[in-house]
Amino acid sequence: MGFLYSVVGFLIAIGVLVAVHEFGHYWVARKLGVKVLRFSVGFGKPLWKKIAGPDNTEYVIAALPLGGYVKMLGENDPDTPVNPEERHRAFDNQPIWKRSLIILAGPGINFLFAIVLFTMLGLQTVERLDTVLGKAPEESALYKAGVREGDRMLAVNGRSVDYLAHQQLYIMNQVLQGNTIEMDILSGAKKRTLQIETSDIPIYNISPGSMMYQLGISPPSSPISSEITLISPDSPAQKSGIQVGDKVIAISGKQVRFWRDLSDLIAPNAGKQIKVTIDRLGETMQFDITPEAKTVNGKEVGTIGIGTKTTPYTDDQFIHVKRSLGSAFLEGIDQTWQMSSVTLRMLGKMLTLQVSHKNVNGPIMIANVAGQAIQLGLDYYIHILAVISISLGVMNLLPIPILDGGHLLVHLVEGVAGKRAAENFFAIGQRVGVFMLLGIMGLAFYNDIFKLLN
Repeated sequence: MGFLYSVVGFLIAIGVLVAVHEFGHYWVARKLGVKVLRFSVGFGKPLWKKIAGPDNTEYVIAALPLGGYVKMLGENDPDTPVNPEERHRAFDNQPIWKRSLIILAGPGINFLFAIVLFTMLGLQTVERLDTVLGKAPEESALYKAGVREGDRMLAVNGRSVDYLAHQQLYIMNQVLQGNTIEMDILSGAKKRTLQIETSDIPIYNISPGSMMYQLGISPPSSPISSEITLISPDSPAQKSGIQVGDKVIAISGKQVRFWRDLSDLIAPNAGKQIKVTIDRLGETMQFDITPEAKTVNGKEVGTIGIGTKTTPYTDDQFIHVKRSLGSAFLEGIDQTWQMSSVTLRMLGKMLTLQVSHKNVNGPIMIANVAGQAIQLGLDYYIHILAVISISLGVMNLLPIPILDGGHLLVHLVEGVAGKRAAENFFAIGQRVGVFMLLGIMGLAFYNDIFKLLN
């Protein structure tokens, strides 16, 4: 069933977003008097086709759902002759500003669509974790600045924090730029303003979760018992003789009361022998165990392969968030802007090898995420639609021949040079663009398959 959900979620998402993108080109072209010959969602053999409208436009749904296109009269196409009486309606006979607007309309409507979706989500009443901070790692910037569990985050660079993850994208933008963050913290009744340096935070394998962890912004934890309810096969714990139902009471002589105490004492000891003291049905027993190394949030930590039941957050740890139409719309604009900025900065830093290429995801991972979202509920799926729409808009604006950004670059060169490029220039550019896109898609598929196998 998971595979079916992934396929359905992917096809709906790509179908909707490609249709939205191409509709942007189509609508602006029609409004500016350009004749549209074909509106296609997908490439390859048509599965459905209809000819309609005063211009006999051909509307197509094609077999390969990884894109689409709008074919207009002209467009440097020597195979489609233009009647002299329709020459004024040909795309390549339009002034630069009209051609540029038609090209921009595709990515533009993707961003607008994301804003609309985020606004819809913002109008709903949702539960979010309050702004109270959990226990920060001792090596994190906030811990070193004196922030402790129970403190409350109020604002970041003057931007109010409505719930714990509210300004996550904004903070990530600041970290990617290495900027200093001014954070307002409430400790008891005392308000403090801290200057947090982000330039030393490693960004090669950065993600929103790892970035928040490294800063020290973590959710509060419940006092989970140190009783073991899960042991991984062939783990150090299983090999030592520890059993389900054992309760850890000490690690190397240090008392353990809750699960987080246990985790904090095991994590720094990867490859080093520790003494685990447990209570088994009233009998105290000790085991010498060497934790295995595991990478978590970009950091190597020790683990012995045990787990416990999680305790859900209590009602008083949540707040209800609901916005007015105006506030939800402004929040939608900000979310779209922040996500677009993060995407562009990540791409730029990948080119300079500052960020790992493993951050590039392809159709397989998109399908996987879409499938999970569609099972979780409509709100999650709408959020994923908005995220993919932004990614589609950003990617299409890249200055790669064959993409919208490549066409805009040609228009810019034309505007500066005062004349159009030769037709063979377009032909070469198309081939270069196809080669670049195949390279990007190859990398994306490689990353997807690698993630699935691991």
